[in-house]
Amino acid sequence: MVEILIVIGAAIIIGNTIAEKFKLIAPLVLIAVGALVSFIPHLPPITVDPHLVLSVFLPLLLYWEALNISLRGIKRTFRGIMLNGTLMVIFVAVSVGLVGHLVGLTLGAALLIGAAVGPTDATAVAALGKGISPRQMIVLRAESLINDGTALVVFALALEYATDEVKITATHAIGSFLLSFVGGAVVGLAVGWVIARIGRFVESHMIASAFRMVTPFIAFFLAEEIEASGVLAVVVTGLYMAQVGPKFVSMQSRVLARQVWGVASYILNSLLFLLVGLYLPATVRGLNSDSLTHALLATVAIYCAMMLARWIFGETIIRLIRMLDRRPSQKLRRTTVFERLVSTVAGFRGAISLAVAFSIPETLANGEPFPYRDQIIFVTSGVVILSLLVQGLLLPKVVELTQKNPNPLEAQRSQADAEEFKEAVRTTAERVLEDLPQLVEELDVPQGPADRVRGEWERKLTIATSWQAGNEENERVAEVSAENALRLRVIQSARQHIIDLRDAGRIDDEVLIAMMDRYDIEEMRLVGPIEME
Repeated sequence: MVEILIVIGAAIIIGNTIAEKFKLIAPLVLIAVGALVSFIPHLPPITVDPHLVLSVFLPLLLYWEALNISLRGIKRTFRGIMLNGTLMVIFVAVSVGLVGHLVGLTLGAALLIGAAVGPTDATAVAALGKGISPRQMIVLRAESLINDGTALVVFALALEYATDEVKITATHAIGSFLLSFVGGAVVGLAVGWVIARIGRFVESHMIASAFRMVTPFIAFFLAEEIEASGVLAVVVTGLYMAQVGPKFVSMQSRVLARQVWGVASYILNSLLFLLVGLYLPATVRGLNSDSLTHALLATVAIYCAMMLARWIFGETIIRLIRMLDRRPSQKLRRTTVFERLVSTVAGFRGAISLAVAFSIPETLANGEPFPYRDQIIFVTSGVVILSLLVQGLLLPKVVELTQKNPNPLEAQRSQADAEEFKEAVRTTAERVLEDLPQLVEELDVPQGPADRVRGEWERKLTIATSWQAGNEENERVAEVSAENALRLRVIQSARQHIIDLRDAGRIDDEVLIAMMDRYDIEEMRLVGPIEME
């Protein structure tokens, strides 16, 4: 067990280092490293229960994504997100199922593959979606939060058909979807409300952080108990906590949570792609030469069908909306053909698809092997790899093409977002200066410290006002930039001197740690928080 953990940890570090060093697609490098690791002699087989991925990894990753997505952005594009997260998944799954059946797979096996590759992957979108406009990124991220729930319902229905070949009625399918989505949303809201009420009374930031780490599992398993969508429950809980959390979560808890969740998300993302590579050689060995050739052809055909179905659905829905919705506000949301092409290409499939495929039982109820299980897993793995490879290489080109043919409305949107940030800084500074006299009186602060605090906030207001006036080259702004640069160099110098004192034996390590913490906080105040990707 220890050897396996060491190997996995080393593989994650090596894979990400290679990808960063040579500007490669990190998920693909991790898949390749995982495949190589599987050939290490005398290493025990590395296996992970797919249900562990669906019930542990997925809630953690989706909860973190939900905490960091704009609810306002979701509301602004809610219709498109819901259509992409529900109907598109069904359309892609059915299209893939039909094409898979045409190329020789049984309809049950083809539908299972369709359900597995129907949803986009939140981790892959986050890892590879660089350069996409913020508003498009919100749609893609929100879509990937919702479509896992849709895919799992489709997968359950496909599994029923594949095992019993029963006729899935429209009533049964619609009932399953309604229970899944409505039940998941209700459970998510209820869990979020309860957690928020309890969280107000938890004072220890360590306990509060641990408490929030288990929140997604509470939402997930409660929803699953009533056969609702655990995925949607986690997402709704995350969105709810993102709105109410800032009202009562302490500074220490926020800072700690961002670092812990960021590192955990990074490791889990990497581990999921590594697992794809680890499983791939065993999947290939499970097929004979004829089956392998057929599976390779089916993989290419299904991948092409998947991408074509995503593009057709997107173009069809856009035209229907434009025909039916003539409101002026709708015209402001219109996208260009290049932006829609970005949305198509950015629909990556990732390790979640493989986890869904691996969750197919090895045997039927009568004890016989599940038919075509190895082929289903192989084709799903192949589609994931093709998605990461083809779309990962193609997306930067498509984004560049979009930037050369910009949507006239995008400039207005970007300008509005920038103005919103500036307005937030300016208004906050104004309100603080209005509150300051009362705060000084309540705390009985001497005049000197009060004047220094007032001066700091007046400086922030001056800078914000210069920004809003469009005068970033304002002399005061330039002075502040120079001052910050000097402060950063001074902090670096102070760090070196405190290390020299420790090395000379003049101060204890505990003093060094305390001083380094102070310098880190001061530097973070100047440069901003660490970005956890």
